Amino acid sequence: MGKVIKDLFLALLNATLILVAVCLFLGWKLMSTVDGVVSNAAANLEVLRPLREEVAGMREEVQGLRSDLATMADGADGISAAAAERLQLRAEALEARMDEVRSQISTSLGSPEELIDHSIETAADAAARSIADLRGCSLPD
Repeated sequence: MGKVIKDLFLALLNATLILVAVCLFLGWKLMSTVDGVVSNAAANLEVLRPLREEVAGMREEVQGLRSDLATMADGADGISAAAAERLQLRAEALEARMDEVRSQISTSLGSPEELIDHSIETAADAAARSIADLRGCSLPD
């Protein structure tokens, strides 16, 4: 009777250790998948760098327009026709650039829900592939 209890205890201990090892392995695979998703998200945010630079350029343009307006407001003669035309052209160019940046941002980002859904689907697919590889199965195409 004592030998049976000892064998059952060893079998239980062995099964528990195997279960812990499998859980640790799956956790490790999950963390590597999460790291991949995070690095992918960071790469996607890197795409927005040119848009940030474009916005910075537009801010400088707005500051230039403000300084021109301040200079003209300080002058006693008022605004000449040539200066008004230059300001109008600069304002139109700035508006066109702002519309372009706005459309680039909307196409790059879409909606946050779509980006989050895509990240979750990517992580779930990678986790499913890892588990399928572990079991020696193949996923349907």
